[in-house]
Amino acid sequence: MIIRDALLDDIPQIVKVHKFAFPGFFLTTLGERFLNMLYEGFLLNKNGILRIVIVDNNLVGFSAGTIAPEIFFTELRKVKWFGFLISAFPSLILNPSVVIKKLFNAVFYKGDTVDSLRGAALLSSIAVDPSCSGKSLGTSLLNDFEAQVKAISELEQVYLITDKTGNDRVVSFYLKSNYIQDSEFCQSGNRIMLRFVKNIKLRGCNVK
Repeated sequence: MIIRDALLDDIPQIVKVHKFAFPGFFLTTLGERFLNMLYEGFLLNKNGILRIVIVDNNLVGFSAGTIAPEIFFTELRKVKWFGFLISAFPSLILNPSVVIKKLFNAVFYKGDTVDSLRGAALLSSIAVDPSCSGKSLGTSLLNDFEAQVKAISELEQVYLITDKTGNDRVVSFYLKSNYIQDSEFCQSGNRIMLRFVKNIKLRGCNVK
């Protein structure tokens, strides 16, 4: 197993893993072109982190996030807003009111405004090809992401947002990795979300 920084040539396979890991999710329904632009944003922005895991010479998982969520998504929107809209156009035609609202919430996000999380890194996405489940690759990617945050910043916390309903396996994964539920809120109508936080500066907090 090798974990390293992603390269531009890795983006198509990252998109494939995303599609396998998140079938039916809103961002997935926007198509490969949209996802390509999104992950290129994490790769090319100085505040972005995009890491991949290689097993037997195959890219089978990735993590994506930012050490400055309060400015990262604003910069992403300024640079790629037109491309995002064009790539999402087929979905906009089918259901414009719903897609515009969700698109704004998912991509044109300006960073978390919770006072307790100012100056924290955000883990936006972590995914492993379902065919490679059971090999602790998700844990390895999570530990690696935390290590990257510590290596390139002075930040002490990492946070993430995930669904509450029908998501017991993922919630359990983060709890076992010493993340603490910080809050619960509604997003896009009745979608209940959980915000988890971890202090990455505390000794012995990483799962081995």
